[in-house]
Amino acid sequence: MPSRWAVLAWINFALAVAAVLKFFPLLLSLTQGLVLTAEQRAAGLAEDRAWALDLISDTPYLLMVWALVAFWLRRQTGSAWLLPWQKSQRSEIERP
Repeated sequence: MPSRWAVLAWINFALAVAAVLKFFPLLLSLTQGLVLTAEQRAAGLAEDRAWALDLISDTPYLLMVWALVAFWLRRQTGSAWLLPWQKSQRSEIERP
């Protein structure tokens, strides 16, 4: 059974992945052009872009929580466990 630190590291990694995935709707919206035409606005693309911008508006808070958890993990275990699978592989190799 994984330790509580390993579980927390995986949850923190999932939080970082979520922070990155939040930018995909904005990137998809920007493929329509930086400035939307009247036809694109009439088709509802302006609302989609506004939603995408709203989606990423709390990303700094999410990254702050991620950094605090990584700092706390480092303080408790000696490693920030940014890539939890590498830590689990190292710990399995080091065991006799």
